[in-house]
Amino acid sequence: MVTLPVEGRWSIRSLSDDDVAAALAFVRRDPLINIYLISRLLEERSAAATQIFAVRHNNEIVLLALLGTNVVLAGDTTVPNDVTDTAIAVIAERIITRVLPVRAIISPARLVEELWGHLRSRVDPPTVVRMNQPVYAIYQSPGFPDLTESRFSTMRDLDQLVPACAAMHKEEVGIDPLLRDPIGYSERVRELVDQQRSVVTIVEGRIAAKCEFSAVTNDAVQLMGVWTNPLLRRRGYARNLLREVCGRLFRRGKTVTLFVNDFNSPAIALYESLGFHRIGVNRALIW
Repeated sequence: MVTLPVEGRWSIRSLSDDDVAAALAFVRRDPLINIYLISRLLEERSAAATQIFAVRHNNEIVLLALLGTNVVLAGDTTVPNDVTDTAIAVIAERIITRVLPVRAIISPARLVEELWGHLRSRVDPPTVVRMNQPVYAIYQSPGFPDLTESRFSTMRDLDQLVPACAAMHKEEVGIDPLLRDPIGYSERVRELVDQQRSVVTIVEGRIAAKCEFSAVTNDAVQLMGVWTNPLLRRRGYARNLLREVCGRLFRRGKTVTLFVNDFNSPAIALYESLGFHRIGVNRALIW
């Protein structure tokens, strides 16, 4: 049973439709860092579908947590550390007692460190650890074109796009998602295409570069899966793709965010040369 070193009334429960406004107000205190949870809250038809839980201290939300197969946490730096740490202990207890396994924990580094401190002796160690994943954002920048050489993916691209997404995931994480869950993974890529959240550059009939949108809010878009075909690297395709994707989103009033492994020096150099600025750091534990 979890201990609660901070005195007061504590509770944890999944969000109801009546809780959404308060939950959105909480995560919008840091709208770029919390973009994924904001996106989930805005897109799901009911709060229950979000799988998001709120930890409250004296009836005030102090932590939100997506508790699906992927765990994502959102805190607030204005909340005292001991209160946040106790809230994370409550979340850890809920993770231990739930039925579904956790495949990944991806959140701001301090929150992941605290959560793993409660879980490390009670679950198997992760297969992959990414200690530091800098989070970047770029705001309105003049001179970026709209989509011209790149375009939104279509269903006709899936035969190439699914293997490209899987190759990128294996390259970054070391796990081939088509071996773990080929049907489920292919369907997730198909959904991104259907939602116009996948952009490709096609050169001589093959994908030269691509990226997807992992989260979309009224004010921002989070990119993922930025990838260049290994046979076509160092020719500027990723740079051109990002310029056009950002230009497209800027014209719709969006800020663009992404995060990257800290050892991926070429990617970091590319993002910074385009004007992305570091706004935080994530940590990822992957099983």
